[in-house]
Amino acid sequence: MKYITVFCFFFLSFSQVTLSQWTPQSSGVGDRLYSVYFFDALTGWAVGDNGAIVNSTDGGTNWSEQISGTTNYFNSVFFTSGSDGWAVGGNFTPNVVGMVHHTTDGGTTWTVQTDTLPNQLNSVFFVSPTTGWAAGESSQILKTSDSGLNWVPQTAEASYYRGIFFVNENTGWAVGGDPSNTFSTILKTTDGGGNWIAQTAATTNYLRAVFFISATTGWVAGNEGTIFKTTNGGTNWEPQNSDTTEGLLSIHFIDNNTGWTVGLSGLILYTTDSGSNWTTQNSGTNSHFSSIFFTDASNGWVVGSQGTILYTNNGGVTFTEEEKAEIPKDFRVLNNYPNPFNPSTKIKYSIPHASNVVIKVFDILGNEIEILVNEEKPTGTYEITWYAENLPSGIYFYQLQTPNFNQTKKMILLK
Repeated sequence: MKYITVFCFFFLSFSQVTLSQWTPQSSGVGDRLYSVYFFDALTGWAVGDNGAIVNSTDGGTNWSEQISGTTNYFNSVFFTSGSDGWAVGGNFTPNVVGMVHHTTDGGTTWTVQTDTLPNQLNSVFFVSPTTGWAAGESSQILKTSDSGLNWVPQTAEASYYRGIFFVNENTGWAVGGDPSNTFSTILKTTDGGGNWIAQTAATTNYLRAVFFISATTGWVAGNEGTIFKTTNGGTNWEPQNSDTTEGLLSIHFIDNNTGWTVGLSGLILYTTDSGSNWTTQNSGTNSHFSSIFFTDASNGWVVGSQGTILYTNNGGVTFTEEEKAEIPKDFRVLNNYPNPFNPSTKIKYSIPHASNVVIKVFDILGNEIEILVNEEKPTGTYEITWYAENLPSGIYFYQLQTPNFNQTKKMILLK
């Protein structure tokens, strides 16, 4: 989505465009995707309806479909290495069933570990190649200590469990409730699930996601824009204002301050202050999002309805570009301003005739950090605001390339 404002002043027109930094990737499937997991910045999987499993080994530039051997749906996927992974799900028709599939070769082959569970599983989490848990409908919390050869039921209060998360082999949380928002559930264990103890948050909304950055600090999210945070392992849960009533289906943090949550109608929310304030990022779509995953502060993926996959390489932060309808006489790249800067700076350039324009940012080692522009541009003078809040202090270079012009300039990020 683009927001364009045109001003007329002294016969000059200006247009400011807000450009999304979430870009579509082609999944190759039309089924809804419910979960995405990346083992590193290159290797990841997404799973969904009709047994869909897709895999990428290049950060999502290309996705290939894997053969799952089922038409049931997968709700969650987790990998402990580039080869060992699990996908869980189930179905309601023709029979109610829950299932676990496993791979030891990165998904080239998937085998059934169980497909006779009493109801679907919604979430899976492993703390080691052997030890993991799964949670789902019919009050199911299951544990394996042998890589999934055996899944042992654990005793938990009656609930529809939607998310499970562990910070080590002993300490974890499971969340859920009633999809009709009559009650919510948060359980905690400190003995690997031998005992699950109820915790309380002041809501009856169905909780769909849980994420902890440490044994003390975590978040839960769910229906009606619900977000709660704890800083004492869940003894107390404090509400946060998401400023939305859309359902939130997934939440992910990469440190104590920086996180994202996603939900229905193309909603992506972002925080840099541990959730005290949540701001909307422009996804450019109305797809319903089911899952979000980041490997670091910059690289992240969102999946959702109709096979949607979005990717960002700058944490999803947008930049603005202001176009001025002047007629420049030659190619020019001005010094960025301010310089040094923190966290944003403006880059102004001129194009004397229509050209394909590429502007890239590099670090001092020559590694490509971001592509700011890569498109055909008409004659004009342009100004980009670049946001670098997720990057460390240092020297960076920005380079403008056209078929007939190439220029590089230095800028300094000083935090």
